[in-house]
Amino acid sequence: MLRRLDNDFKAGFVLAGFVLLLVILSQFYSPYDPYAMNTLQRLKAPATDHLFGTDNFGRDVFSRVMTGAQFTILVALSTVTIGTLAGIVLGLAAGYFGGFADEVIMRLIDAMTAFPGILLALVMVTVLNQGSYTIVIALGILFIPSYTRIVRSGTLQFKSSEFIVSAVALGAKPTRIMFVHLLPNIYPQLLSAITIGLSNAILAESSLSYLGLGIQPPTPSWGRMLFEAQPYLFNAPWYALAPGLMIMITVLGFNFIGEGLRKRTLK
Repeated sequence: MLRRLDNDFKAGFVLAGFVLLLVILSQFYSPYDPYAMNTLQRLKAPATDHLFGTDNFGRDVFSRVMTGAQFTILVALSTVTIGTLAGIVLGLAAGYFGGFADEVIMRLIDAMTAFPGILLALVMVTVLNQGSYTIVIALGILFIPSYTRIVRSGTLQFKSSEFIVSAVALGAKPTRIMFVHLLPNIYPQLLSAITIGLSNAILAESSLSYLGLGIQPPTPSWGRMLFEAQPYLFNAPWYALAPGLMIMITVLGFNFIGEGLRKRTLK
């Protein structure tokens, strides 16, 4: 089966699979306690006992990267889930009913997209107070417009099709038509957007955590680790390199998967 898949998908599968393997492994094992401090071992260079070295508190960077993967992936999945579910409902309603419903929903979406995404997230996190749940809500709202537009576009594409006209003639209710007949046909292009959305959510979470508005210490977060490593870039570059590489690998992995899925839907 892998031979039939696009090279982008294969590369993404390997990269994302590596990160997900770390997430699963970290549930049962980590080389050291990611929260345990040891000032005698602070800023130790990578070696066999500390693969990614230690940070300014003597904590094992590899263990913290593994644990941080749990929270980063969880936030990304939660964010995309909120954005997708809300986008499906709004997009189906706007595309199927049209008229006043479409006008109201799309003007609301336009108003949300009028602000820079990261700025809107910063405002929401500040207003709602900092915390893991807050960042999920803020980023979830931020992702609603893109999925709404995708679902609406697909709904407009298929709602005049013969199978939809037949369903209406047979007396099918609008909710059944939208979720049973329309949504499965939009699913392929939506799946590609969801996968790419995961990489965007990881970048957004890392950015907010870097600014101190995301996951709060002592909970490990790749973005927060980058911020904490900033003063030690020259004398301990491994401190920043480890979380930076993890962000890059994860974002590239999901982007490649999304691009591979997009190419398959176009064939």
